[in-house]
Amino acid sequence: MEGKEIVYIIISLLGWIFGITQFLLKRRYQRKDKRVDRKYEAYSAYMKKSDELMKNVRTDPNMIFGIWSDFLKIALTGDEVSVNNALIQFNEKLINFAKRTSEPLLILKQELNSLLLICSDELALKIEELSQLTTDFNTEMQKSLSLISPNDSNSIVRQFENLGHNKRWLRFETLNKEIIKLMRQEIEYQ
Repeated sequence: MEGKEIVYIIISLLGWIFGITQFLLKRRYQRKDKRVDRKYEAYSAYMKKSDELMKNVRTDPNMIFGIWSDFLKIALTGDEVSVNNALIQFNEKLINFAKRTSEPLLILKQELNSLLLICSDELALKIEELSQLTTDFNTEMQKSLSLISPNDSNSIVRQFENLGHNKRWLRFETLNKEIIKLMRQEIEYQ
Protein backbone atom coordinates (compact mmCIF):
# COMPACT_ATOMS: atom_id res chain seq x y z
CA MET A 1 0.00 0.00 0.00
CA GLU A 2 1.11 3.41 -0.80
CA GLY A 3 1.13 6.38 1.57
CA LYS A 4 -1.75 7.99 -0.32
CA GLU A 5 -4.00 5.00 0.21
CA ILE A 6 -3.21 4.89 3.91
CA VAL A 7 -4.05 8.60 4.22
CA TYR A 8 -7.35 8.05 2.35
CA ILE A 9 -8.24 5.12 4.61
CA ILE A 10 -7.45 7.14 7.75
CA ILE A 11 -9.45 10.12 6.48
CA SER A 12 -12.43 7.94 5.60
CA LEU A 13 -12.27 6.21 9.00
CA LEU A 14 -12.10 9.57 10.74
CA GLY A 15 -15.06 10.72 8.64
CA TRP A 16 -17.08 7.66 9.65
CA ILE A 17 -16.14 8.10 13.31
CA PHE A 18 -17.06 11.79 13.14
CA GLY A 19 -20.39 11.00 11.43
CA ILE A 20 -21.31 8.29 13.93
CA THR A 21 -20.34 10.56 16.83
CA GLN A 22 -22.49 13.36 15.44
CA PHE A 23 -25.40 10.98 14.97
CA LEU A 24 -25.15 9.71 18.58
CA LEU A 25 -24.81 13.24 19.98
CA LYS A 26 -27.82 14.39 17.98
CA ARG A 27 -29.92 11.52 19.37
CA ARG A 28 -28.81 12.31 22.92
CA TYR A 29 -29.73 15.98 22.54
CA GLN A 30 -33.05 15.09 20.95
CA ARG A 31 -33.90 12.78 23.88
CA LYS A 32 -32.90 15.48 26.34
CA ASP A 33 -35.02 18.06 24.49
CA LYS A 34 -37.94 15.65 24.44
CA ARG A 35 -37.66 15.11 28.21
CA VAL A 36 -37.53 18.86 28.79
CA ASP A 37 -40.59 19.33 26.54
CA ARG A 38 -42.50 16.66 28.44
CA LYS A 39 -41.58 18.23 31.76
CA TYR A 40 -42.60 21.65 30.46
CA GLU A 41 -45.99 20.33 29.36
CA ALA A 42 -46.57 18.51 32.65
CA TYR A 43 -45.43 21.44 34.77
CA SER A 44 -47.44 23.98 32.82
CA ALA A 45 -50.52 21.71 33.02
CA TYR A 46 -50.01 21.51 36.78
CA MET A 47 -49.68 25.30 37.03
CA LYS A 48 -52.83 25.83 34.97
CA LYS A 49 -54.76 23.32 37.06
CA SER A 50 -53.44 24.89 40.25
CA ASP A 51 -54.48 28.37 39.11
CA GLU A 52 -57.91 27.07 38.09
CA LEU A 53 -58.43 25.38 41.44
CA MET A 54 -57.33 28.42 43.41
CA LYS A 55 -59.54 30.61 41.24
CA ASN A 56 -62.49 28.36 42.07
CA VAL A 57 -61.71 28.72 45.75
CA ARG A 58 -61.61 32.50 45.43
CA THR A 59 -64.41 32.93 42.87
CA ASP A 60 -66.70 34.59 45.30
CA PRO A 61 -64.77 36.10 48.20
CA ASN A 62 -67.97 37.80 49.33
CA MET A 63 -69.72 34.45 49.73
CA ILE A 64 -68.52 34.07 53.31
CA PHE A 65 -69.64 37.63 54.02
CA GLY A 66 -72.97 36.91 52.32
CA ILE A 67 -73.50 33.95 54.63
CA TRP A 68 -72.65 36.15 57.61
CA SER A 69 -74.82 39.09 56.49
CA ASP A 70 -77.84 36.82 55.91
CA PHE A 71 -77.50 35.56 59.45
CA LEU A 72 -77.07 39.07 60.89
CA LYS A 73 -80.18 40.37 59.09
CA ILE A 74 -82.32 37.72 60.71
CA ALA A 75 -80.50 37.94 64.05
CA LEU A 76 -81.07 41.68 64.31
CA THR A 77 -84.66 41.72 63.10
CA GLY A 78 -86.10 38.36 64.10
CA ASP A 79 -87.45 36.75 67.21
CA GLU A 80 -85.67 34.03 69.20
CA VAL A 81 -87.01 31.10 67.14
CA SER A 82 -86.04 32.67 63.79
CA VAL A 83 -82.60 33.60 65.20
CA ASN A 84 -82.02 29.98 66.28
CA ASN A 85 -83.10 28.72 62.85
CA ALA A 86 -80.88 31.31 61.18
CA LEU A 87 -77.97 30.24 63.36
CA ILE A 88 -78.45 26.61 62.39
CA GLN A 89 -78.63 27.58 58.69
CA PHE A 90 -75.56 29.78 59.12
CA ASN A 91 -73.59 26.91 60.64
CA GLU A 92 -74.66 24.51 57.87
CA LYS A 93 -73.73 27.00 55.14
CA LEU A 94 -70.38 27.66 56.79
CA ILE A 95 -69.61 23.96 57.10
CA ASN A 96 -70.51 23.42 53.42
CA PHE A 97 -68.34 26.40 52.49
CA ALA A 98 -65.40 24.93 54.41
CA LYS A 99 -65.88 21.54 52.74
CA ARG A 100 -66.01 23.13 49.29
CA THR A 101 -62.81 25.07 49.91
CA SER A 102 -60.91 21.96 51.04
CA GLU A 103 -61.84 19.89 47.95
CA PRO A 104 -59.45 21.74 45.60
CA LEU A 105 -56.54 20.82 47.85
CA LEU A 106 -57.34 17.14 47.34
CA ILE A 107 -57.41 17.63 43.57
CA LEU A 108 -54.14 19.56 43.77
CA LYS A 109 -52.60 16.68 45.69
CA GLN A 110 -53.58 14.29 42.88
CA GLU A 111 -51.96 16.62 40.35
CA LEU A 112 -48.80 16.72 42.44
CA ASN A 113 -48.65 12.94 42.54
CA SER A 114 -48.64 12.78 38.74
CA LEU A 115 -45.59 15.07 38.68
CA LEU A 116 -43.61 12.59 40.74
CA LEU A 117 -43.20 10.44 37.64
CA ILE A 118 -41.07 12.96 35.77
CA CYS A 119 -39.47 15.27 38.30
CA SER A 120 -36.01 15.26 39.81
CA ASP A 121 -35.31 13.84 43.26
CA GLU A 122 -34.95 17.33 44.73
CA LEU A 123 -38.31 18.43 43.33
CA ALA A 124 -39.88 15.14 44.44
CA LEU A 125 -38.95 15.94 48.04
CA LYS A 126 -40.66 19.34 47.79
CA ILE A 127 -43.73 17.82 46.15
CA GLU A 128 -43.97 15.18 48.86
CA GLU A 129 -43.69 17.88 51.53
CA LEU A 130 -46.47 19.89 49.88
CA SER A 131 -48.56 16.76 49.58
CA GLN A 132 -48.04 16.06 53.29
CA LEU A 133 -49.00 19.64 54.17
CA THR A 134 -52.17 19.23 52.12
CA THR A 135 -53.01 15.97 53.85
CA ASP A 136 -52.40 17.52 57.26
CA PHE A 137 -54.58 20.51 56.40
CA ASN A 138 -57.44 18.34 55.15
CA THR A 139 -57.20 16.12 58.22
CA GLU A 140 -57.30 19.13 60.50
CA MET A 141 -60.17 20.63 58.49
CA GLN A 142 -62.21 17.42 58.83
CA LYS A 143 -61.42 17.27 62.53
CA SER A 144 -62.49 20.90 62.96
CA LEU A 145 -65.71 20.32 61.04
CA SER A 146 -66.57 17.36 63.22
CA LEU A 147 -66.08 19.44 66.38
CA ILE A 148 -68.43 22.21 65.27
CA SER A 149 -71.77 22.23 66.96
CA PRO A 150 -74.66 23.45 64.78
CA ASN A 151 -76.18 25.22 67.78
CA ASP A 152 -73.00 27.02 68.89
CA SER A 153 -71.72 29.80 66.61
CA ASN A 154 -68.70 30.37 68.84
CA SER A 155 -67.46 26.83 68.10
CA ILE A 156 -67.26 27.71 64.41
CA VAL A 157 -65.20 30.81 65.04
CA ARG A 158 -62.84 28.98 67.42
CA GLN A 159 -62.29 26.08 65.04
CA PHE A 160 -61.55 28.25 62.01
CA GLU A 161 -59.30 30.55 64.03
CA ASN A 162 -57.27 27.52 65.02
CA LEU A 163 -56.87 26.54 61.37
CA GLY A 164 -55.56 29.94 60.41
CA HIS A 165 -53.10 30.47 63.25
CA ASN A 166 -50.26 28.20 62.31
CA LYS A 167 -47.11 28.18 60.22
CA ARG A 168 -48.65 25.88 57.61
CA TRP A 169 -50.04 28.77 55.56
CA LEU A 170 -46.63 30.43 55.34
CA ARG A 171 -45.01 27.12 54.42
CA PHE A 172 -47.63 26.55 51.66
CA GLU A 173 -46.61 29.82 50.07
CA THR A 174 -42.84 29.42 50.39
CA LEU A 175 -42.96 25.78 49.33
CA ASN A 176 -44.96 26.66 46.23
CA LYS A 177 -42.33 29.26 45.29
CA GLU A 178 -39.56 26.71 45.81
CA ILE A 179 -41.38 24.18 43.63
CA ILE A 180 -41.83 26.72 40.84
CA LYS A 181 -38.14 27.65 41.04
CA LEU A 182 -37.11 23.99 40.77
CA MET A 183 -39.51 23.45 37.87
CA ARG A 184 -37.93 26.37 36.04
CA GLN A 185 -34.50 24.89 36.62
CA GLU A 186 -35.57 21.49 35.33
CA ILE A 187 -36.92 22.88 32.10
CA GLU A 188 -33.73 24.94 31.84
CA TYR A 189 -35.44 28.28 32.04
CA GLN A 190 -33.34 30.48 34.25
